[in-house]
Amino acid sequence: CGIGDDDYNGQKAFVDALCDFKNKTNSHIILVTHSRKGDSEEKPTGKMDVKGSGAITDLTDNLFIIWRNKARERALQRVHAGEQINDKDQQLLAAPASVLMLEKQRNGEGWEGGVPLFLDEQSHQFLQMEGASPYNYIANMPKSEYDEVWRQENVTEY
Repeated sequence: CGIGDDDYNGQKAFVDALCDFKNKTNSHIILVTHSRKGDSEEKPTGKMDVKGSGAITDLTDNLFIIWRNKARERALQRVHAGEQINDKDQQLLAAPASVLMLEKQRNGEGWEGGVPLFLDEQSHQFLQMEGASPYNYIANMPKSEYDEVWRQENVTEY
């Protein structure tokens, strides 16, 4: 948006303007930011790790962080390549592919915490449980139900 990485006053003014707009129009705004570079990608970041002015997290009503478990992805690649996996890999494979964390909630119930997410590669959807059926938004039903309806309507068994 044309604001320099080190222009903290400009970043604060931008977030102030977003808050003014949000308050005047009774709307929600999603501002996507990046985290500062940490020591490693092995653990999730927190609200103190948001890159830029502290005003970004100070002024926000809700702060969500999505963390991608890259160590798990590497373990999955080893499995797909037919490599031998160790106990650490087994633990990584049991962990979620990503975690959606609510780090700040100004209004509402005040709950903060994380939701584990598992990626269904075929549908490109994140699901709450590994192996859960993705949702078919066109048919407005879970894919497992849609598959059964499709079979009933299109497959003739002899």
